Amino acid sequence: MANSLVCALIIADLMLFAIDICANNFLLYFTHSTIWHFKQNLQVINASKNGYYKDIYRTCINTSMKQLTAFKYRIYPTSEQEILIGKTFGCKRWVSNHFLAEQQDRFKNKLKHLSWVDMNNLLTPLKKEVDFLKEVDSIALQNAAIDLADAYGNFFDSISGKRKGPKVNPPKFKSKHGRQSYRTRNVKVLENALFIPKLKEVKAVIHRPIPEDAVITSTTISRNPDGRYYASILTEIEIPIHDFKNREVGCDLGIKDILITSDGLKFKNPNELEHIARTKRLLKLKQKQFARTKKGSKNHEKLRVQVARLYSKITRQRNDYYHNISRYLVDNNDAIHLENLGVSNMLKNRKLSRAIHEAAWSTLSGMIDYKAKWAGVTYTKINRFFPSSKTCSCCGHKLESLDLATREWTCPSCGEIHDRDWNAAINILHEGQRQCYGVQSSSHATGDVGVIPEALLKLATKIERSAVIPQLVMGVGKPDDLQSSGS
Repeated sequence: MANSLVCALIIADLMLFAIDICANNFLLYFTHSTIWHFKQNLQVINASKNGYYKDIYRTCINTSMKQLTAFKYRIYPTSEQEILIGKTFGCKRWVSNHFLAEQQDRFKNKLKHLSWVDMNNLLTPLKKEVDFLKEVDSIALQNAAIDLADAYGNFFDSISGKRKGPKVNPPKFKSKHGRQSYRTRNVKVLENALFIPKLKEVKAVIHRPIPEDAVITSTTISRNPDGRYYASILTEIEIPIHDFKNREVGCDLGIKDILITSDGLKFKNPNELEHIARTKRLLKLKQKQFARTKKGSKNHEKLRVQVARLYSKITRQRNDYYHNISRYLVDNNDAIHLENLGVSNMLKNRKLSRAIHEAAWSTLSGMIDYKAKWAGVTYTKINRFFPSSKTCSCCGHKLESLDLATREWTCPSCGEIHDRDWNAAINILHEGQRQCYGVQSSSHATGDVGVIPEALLKLATKIERSAVIPQLVMGVGKPDDLQSSGS
């Protein structure tokens, strides 16, 4: 009966696959996550013992998928090129603010809203009136109008209910302070340089080559507050899908430890890393010096740049750490379940707001999200109101209350002693399994942490487990009794 059900499911999916090919005239891609869910559902009905469904699916799906990927390079423009880039920033900002004021006036006078086509049609006569708009890249000005139209579209969709998620505010006037950027096209990658319209050849550090089969869609030129220039080239490339690991993980985000996995791994908060702590001590010193300078003086501007560069360095150091964590999770798991936190509400706690800001949970979860999509790994967000910390992962007993100061607690029902964060990660794993395929799955290899990169070995600690589960050495891989269950 089970084998017949398996065959029926496979035949039904193949028929839908053929229908979609005929309807859309292109090869429909079955994502890795779809196969993972299919595999787990087969295990739930105890019909996966033959294991032949995996070979059938691998014959009818692609092993790679097209994704939008950005390659960011630091550029070193000459003084003349810096002046032209600054003019482009200013013209793009002027066009955006001009049309924003026009849209607001039309709204007050109850006139029809301008679309991006209408705004681009008005650019040509506008250039005849404002001469300095002719000096810069015309594509950057067109994209400014398109971005404004998209911002208004998101705002209208948000207030009408078409757009899900938090409410979107209406567009605001652009400021000349802070990070500046503009978007253009027709950029070519040369040897140690980039060819950018209007700027010609600009010196760049091509530390990562763009694949030959990549299609360049757009390029964003930006200047950070620290004075550094970057070019982010958006491309469409083929990214291979990861093989099955027969492993999934639940993750809990925290402040003391930035991320805790259901396997028992705890990753340190970035502020506890020595190189980041050293940079923050230097930042504290420079901020004191900057506060004593007179606004408008040369020392004021000099120290402003130094402080901005230190802030940028801390951000890069933290992002490098988060890239290592997210890459480890995606490379070693077929499904990742993460808690969806209400950060805006948590920031109302004035005692923890600074620590929450510095933790940058959204940056880490965003990295896990896009890397999981690239690799075809299932990424599930658990409801923020799910009581993961105060629910016993062994018997399901739920405490009435659990304050933040309590890091360990004993279940009054079964007597199990829980580490608060580890228990939450296990509950998140179980809830993610229930969301994906209805019931809690037994396919998760408990205690198997996979292969940890060398960059993370000293930054992660393993929680000791009971004698029933073998104690693993980080970076070794699967234990012997789990080797046969891998894909």
